[in-house]
Amino acid sequence: MRPPQPLNPIETIFMFKHLNIGKRLAIGFAVLVLLIVATGVFSALRMGAAQDVVLDITKKEVPAIRDLGRMATMLAEYRVSERGLVAGYEDPEKVAEYTGELIAGGKAFDELAKAYGAGLADKQDQALHQEMMAKSALYFDNSRRLIESVKVGDLTPASAAGDLRQATADAVARMLDTKMKVLDEAVAAQEAGYSTNIKAIGVLVVVAMLLAIAAAVLITRSIVRPMAEVTSVADAVARGQLDREIIIDDRSETGKLLGSMQRMQTQVKSVIAALAEMTRRHDEGQISFRIDDSTFPGDYGRMVRDTNTLVAQHIGVKMRAVEIMRRYAVGDLSIDMDRLPGEKVVITEAMDMCKANLSAINGDIKRLASAAAIGDFSQRGDEQRYEYDFREMVSGVNRLMETTDGNLAEVSALLQAIARGDLTARMEGDFHGVFATMRDDANATVTQLTEIVGGIQMAALSINTAAGEIASGNNDLSRRTEQQAANLEETAASMEELTSTVRQNAESARQANQLAIGAAGVAS
Repeated sequence: MRPPQPLNPIETIFMFKHLNIGKRLAIGFAVLVLLIVATGVFSALRMGAAQDVVLDITKKEVPAIRDLGRMATMLAEYRVSERGLVAGYEDPEKVAEYTGELIAGGKAFDELAKAYGAGLADKQDQALHQEMMAKSALYFDNSRRLIESVKVGDLTPASAAGDLRQATADAVARMLDTKMKVLDEAVAAQEAGYSTNIKAIGVLVVVAMLLAIAAAVLITRSIVRPMAEVTSVADAVARGQLDREIIIDDRSETGKLLGSMQRMQTQVKSVIAALAEMTRRHDEGQISFRIDDSTFPGDYGRMVRDTNTLVAQHIGVKMRAVEIMRRYAVGDLSIDMDRLPGEKVVITEAMDMCKANLSAINGDIKRLASAAAIGDFSQRGDEQRYEYDFREMVSGVNRLMETTDGNLAEVSALLQAIARGDLTARMEGDFHGVFATMRDDANATVTQLTEIVGGIQMAALSINTAAGEIASGNNDLSRRTEQQAANLEETAASMEELTSTVRQNAESARQANQLAIGAAGVAS
């Protein structure tokens, strides 16, 4: 721990380091108040006389000059309205407008002039005021006649209006000049007294400033040094350097502030450690882990709760997406992703795209499977609609449909050839798997049929030859029998029986001959 710095003599005398800032400031302000009171009393004594002059100027002369200035302005505005009345005398609307302005302006001027005259005490001012009132009365009387004359188109009073207005304005100007002279004299006297007073007050102020500076340096040094340490600590915390050692060697509010910052630093470290622990747990897969916000007070606890809520929301979105993907993985495409707001909409869009693509490829596969189930292998999926593995999947199904269609067409062609009696036809080509087995079995079937038909043809030929030989023998035997009939009369009875047997054999031979002819016809 850094040892406290030694006190300088002044600090040692006042023991400022052991006083709180309030007491230090109280001492400094007490010294300053004494100096201010001394300066104030002196200034009040020297400025008392000048104050009377200033009050007289501000309460009498300045308002009088202001009122006279307003009178001059009102006369000018009144003259403008008169000219407008004369210029637009043929326009009833303008006549009415300017007439109203003139009546109101004359009334306002008269009221202000009378109020100004009521406050005059100087005889010269009263005489000038009476002169001005007389000339203004002539001017406004002429103006009223002008208003009445304009109604009948007579502009004669307008010729005298300018001179009467100028005479009234000159009277107001003389009153204003008189007041300005009085004001100038008062200001000159005030300036002379002011210069003297300023010099005296300046000397007193210099003395007071020197004393105040000494007190300020003492108090400032006793406050700034500890505050520099506070600022350094605060800057370190602001930069995220929470490992800086905080040294407390002051028992004032600054020391208490350092103690509070030390506790704040510890609290922030605790929050950061808790966040790091949650990060570690989540990296290890414990995504249900949350920080215990009850261990942190006030806004620290709220910050932790908000962090927990933020983490829970993000994990909730991810788990919802995982849950939906699980349903998609088992073929349940009835669930939609929640409509997420803001930048999280990309998750909704990605899940919607996933569902749309899965639904589309599922639809194509169902369509192709349904077509295959009814024997239509000519259908194909749209490969250009998909990308990457989805395209490969649809392409594979298309190849399956195409291969099946081609192989079944080959089998159909072979069967058609057999139906036409063409036993020379064979399935030729590069077949695989069950289609290769079908090819071999079909070709073996045709070969077997060829052998069977060949055997039938040979059997029919043999039967036909034997039948011919039997018929020839029977004919020869019959001829011999007839030639020897006479010689064998004694054996007639026996021969008749033999003849009957031979005839039966001949009939059987004839039937066998017909059968052979029929078999030969079938074989051909």
